[in-house]
Amino acid sequence: MKEGWHLGKYNAIEVPEKEVREAIRAGIRKAGLSVSKKKRRKTGPLLLSAAAAALFLASGIFLSPVADALAKVPFIGQLYGNFDDLVGKHLESQQLITRLNQSAVDKGIKVKITSAYYDGAILGATFDVNGKVKGNGADPPYAFYEIFGGDERISDSKELVRLEPKGKGFTGHIQLYYPASDLPENATFPLAFNAIGETEGEWKFNVPLEQLPYEKLKMDKAVSKQGIRIHFDSMIVGKASTAIDYTAIFPEGGEENQVRLEIYDDDGEIKSLMDGIDLEVKKEGQQVIMKGRTIILRPLDGDRPSLTVYPKVALAGEDPNEPLELEPFRIDFK
Repeated sequence: MKEGWHLGKYNAIEVPEKEVREAIRAGIRKAGLSVSKKKRRKTGPLLLSAAAAALFLASGIFLSPVADALAKVPFIGQLYGNFDDLVGKHLESQQLITRLNQSAVDKGIKVKITSAYYDGAILGATFDVNGKVKGNGADPPYAFYEIFGGDERISDSKELVRLEPKGKGFTGHIQLYYPASDLPENATFPLAFNAIGETEGEWKFNVPLEQLPYEKLKMDKAVSKQGIRIHFDSMIVGKASTAIDYTAIFPEGGEENQVRLEIYDDDGEIKSLMDGIDLEVKKEGQQVIMKGRTIILRPLDGDRPSLTVYPKVALAGEDPNEPLELEPFRIDFK
């Protein structure tokens, strides 16, 4: 996800991106909705829907007023076909999406969570909206939601998501990352919608998630340059996604540096990534230690071909389009 508010499919809006974001922020301020500070996070070009998850997804601290029940059976349909969620589409083709039926109603608008998945370090969910939804003229309406009570310590804890027409109502999609190195088998995703279109209200949920089978593989590769060192710690291989965890060590003052990875398969095809995810940043003496994660938003095809990783670091205060390039390396699964 690019920095700032998630606006759905950017290329469908024929205005400059900067002006669009400023207009959205202005609208939120006018509506009295607060905007959280954001950590740095960058995604690959094919990712159009992402938001941050919480520090501990298994906490279950958000009580939901929903009345309908969860049906823990695979969903057969095209829930993710309307969205650019490569992970969700692949899992749906394997019937690995969990069907949900949680609803909340306020101000004449009903929001229903229809599905969810939890694959490796990636989570996704879809929802439907029906009722008296007012948009801004001819433009599609947006939903304003927050995760874990809009906790300011959580990156992207408040987000906008574009609603797509569906029958007489709308449908929407959320994609998140799990921000801790250890993954629970089961988790709950506290989610609250604070505005649907121009209507402010309260639609609260505790979305249950069941982790699909995954592997955690150890890595022990380090690269360094100009006083910067990145150690690649492990990989989380899910059914439709793969996460690479690393520890970056920067000189003092490097808190705003951003690790970026370019990853290619044996055919030279670049992988779609959710990149630059900060799991933890701390100072130790004269150093800054950052634990981070990059997620490949596609399955490792067939017998897991080798990957070539090109590590880069966007240095704070310097041109982000000219990052520091470190030595590339290969990941061989055989």
